[in-house]
Amino acid sequence: MAVRIDVEAFGESIPTAVGEEAARLLSADSVGDLESVGGGVQAVVHDREAAFQPWIGIVDGIFTGDCECGTADGDLCAHAVATALTAFDAGVAFSGSATPPGAVAVEPDHAHPPATALPPRSRS
Repeated sequence: MAVRIDVEAFGESIPTAVGEEAARLLSADSVGDLESVGGGVQAVVHDREAAFQPWIGIVDGIFTGDCECGTADGDLCAHAVATALTAFDAGVAFSGSATPPGAVAVEPDHAHPPATALPPRSRS
């Protein structure tokens, strides 16, 4: 089921400094093509000398972002906000029950067996 997002309320919920950084990223055309993943959206965002790939979606009824930039406390970073604003402008429909890429279970055919310890070598 697709969820409708109140873009104005989203914008008002973002801390000023994060919103300003997201605006800088948008004005520099730093957000790449959007990709639908797990009921949410991700894109490559170029920020100065680095590139990040934030994912955004709705998890357990909460608009959530996941980015490797290191933003803590569950807050949305500027990369995720810029991606969200790009997705809103593009009219992306978000699933009401998205799954972040890192939370996807690995299929048994693709799972790696756990490492096993080798017995110590005997000294001859």
